[in-house]
Amino acid sequence: MARTNYKAPLKTREQVNYLEANKKVVFNEISKDDAEHLLYEHNYINVISPFKHRFARKTKKGKILRDSQNRHIYDNTVEFADYYFAYIEERQKYPIIFSKIMTFEATFNAIVSYEVIHFYHIDNYQSFLTFVSQLISNVNSTTISSKVKHHVLRDFNSFPQKMSEYDDIYLFLDRLNLSSIINVYQYCDKNLKNHIFKQLQHYNCTFGYNSVGTFNDFLVRIVKIRNCICHSNSLEILVNYVDIKNRKLRNSSDRKKYTNIIKKLS
Repeated sequence: MARTNYKAPLKTREQVNYLEANKKVVFNEISKDDAEHLLYEHNYINVISPFKHRFARKTKKGKILRDSQNRHIYDNTVEFADYYFAYIEERQKYPIIFSKIMTFEATFNAIVSYEVIHFYHIDNYQSFLTFVSQLISNVNSTTISSKVKHHVLRDFNSFPQKMSEYDDIYLFLDRLNLSSIINVYQYCDKNLKNHIFKQLQHYNCTFGYNSVGTFNDFLVRIVKIRNCICHSNSLEILVNYVDIKNRKLRNSSDRKKYTNIIKKLS
């Protein structure tokens, strides 16, 4: 159910005062006036929100502690500059990561498209529909969660409508977004999938993952990383939260997987 009330919007000077009063932020290296401009230019939700956990009270095992109102607790003062430089350090990685993902996406799409077209002999609309039908059948025979299954089936059921925009299997596959072409790879014939993986390895397109299973795990996460980068959202948030709306944190294993992928890409 959607919330009916939201936080009252603060002007930049109010944001600066709030940081000083509630998060023990000080403004020695970067003045309050300059901090105002930086928050206006880059947004509080990008500069402050992703990194506040770094400065909050934690247990010896690193678990963040909260007060009775579910807010972070700050024991020590922290420079506004520490927040801002953390933001800059994060965003400096984005062009490199974006370039690596775009290179991967182009090669991945090309290889998957070529192999799928020839394996399923897609040379007319009927063979295309047969291909889609087999993808759907493969999804229905898996034991994936109902939420994931619903999402993938909705994607595949949209394929005939998307094909009508191109009337060309090469254009159709080329125009699929990364998530959709990954779905095609994930739910195509098992033997074909193994063959494609070997081809991807041959063309250095698996980022060092040497098994179909570990590569599948990578594919699940690279789409989220790509979308995060392209929409200029925070990777720090992506790494730490599985559900930002409900403040649900990822487990340590999941965080480590995201962190390792980001390191590979950057």
